Parts: sequence; structure tokens; C-alpha cells
Amino acid sequence: MALVLVYGPLHRRGVLITNIVGFLLAFLLTRPLKLRNMLRTVFFMPNVIGGLLLGFIWQFIFVKGFAAVGDITHLPFFQLPWLGDETTGFWGIVIVFTWQAAGYLMVIYIAALSNVPKELIEAARIDGASVGQMLRNVIFPLIMPAVTVCLFLAISWSFKMFDLNLSLTKGGPFRSTESLALNIYNEAFQNNRYGLGTAKALLFFLIVAIVTSIQVRITKSKEVEA
Repeated sequence: MALVLVYGPLHRRGVLITNIVGFLLAFLLTRPLKLRNMLRTVFFMPNVIGGLLLGFIWQFIFVKGFAAVGDITHLPFFQLPWLGDETTGFWGIVIVFTWQAAGYLMVIYIAALSNVPKELIEAARIDGASVGQMLRNVIFPLIMPAVTVCLFLAISWSFKMFDLNLSLTKGGPFRSTESLALNIYNEAFQNNRYGLGTAKALLFFLIVAIVTSIQVRITKSKEVEA
């Protein structure tokens, strides 16, 4: 229970930030930009890199790269103990998780945005609607099926996060950034308590199933037809 309370913010913030970044990238790259195809590829690329390899790359960036930049620029942001402190370690995992997953969600949002009828956008623009009003009243209601899928994927990915957590912080310092999946692994294979690990895994499955079922039910109720 304590682990769920400690690690809950990562699920909430990671899911929210990843979806926001993915949508903003999709919204930007559906504009008539010359380099949009290349940028789509660039933003999607982190998703095809294995989690362990990605984690070790970012571990080097946080430990060595940021320290070198901090020594040159003396900016406090780069001089933080990114993987050695509970708060910065938490945000380090969120940053890498977002960087890896946002590109995949971007592709889904691009497909949804491309299917929004242009007539509705033009009508809203003629009526004097601002960008924010078009997003809130026209675009978001029509792309809710994509929001349902993206939220489902992001929630399940955040709960199942293991490789990034293992390679970045190993759950430290003092288990402050330990994910649920990593905790189950440590319980079963590090502490050799297979029964307790199996029980935690079963509860973990039930929690993920309940949370994702509630999320899908809520978001599907907000879907509309074009």
C-alpha cells in the first residue's frame, strides 16, 4: 500500500505529461511545415529504442552530460543531483518516460487530427473562434476515441515500467523511485520470496485492470460522432 501511495504521482503525472506532449507534437506536425515528415520520424525514434539501452543512455546524460554542462554554464538546473535525490530522480524518470512514449502517442493523435472534418474547422474559424475554443469545442470532442486509446496505453505503460526504472535509478535512493513492477521483481527474484511476489503480481494485475477499465468507460462516454 505504501508503495502505491509513493509511486502513484509518477503514474498520474507521467500519463498526463506524455499525452499533453504527444498531442502538442501532433497538433504542430499536422500544420503545413516543410520538415514535418522528418520531424515525425525524429520524435517517433525514441520509441523503437529498447528501454534498458534508453535508460543507460539517459543515465549517462544525467550524470555526466548535465554535470559537464553545469560546470560550463553554472546553471542550477544542470547541477542538480538528478538521479541521487528522491525528487529529481522522480522527475528524471518522468522526463525519460515522456521522451520515449510521446512519439508513439503523437502518431495516434496525428491520425485522429487528420480525420477531423476540415469544414468544421473552417466554420469555427469563420465564426471567429480562437485556437483554444476550436480545441475545446471542436477538435477534442472529435478525437476522443484517440484520447481513450492514448490514455489506456500511457496508463498501462506507466504501471508496467520496469526497464527504465531498473537502468536509471534501480529504485533508489532508498526505494523512493521504485516502480510497482520493479518492486515485484525484487521481491520474487532478489529476496527469493516467490509467494509474496506472486501475490503482489496478482494484486498488480487487478489494480491495472480496474484503473484502465474505469478510464476507458469514462473517456468512451465522452466520445461523439462527427
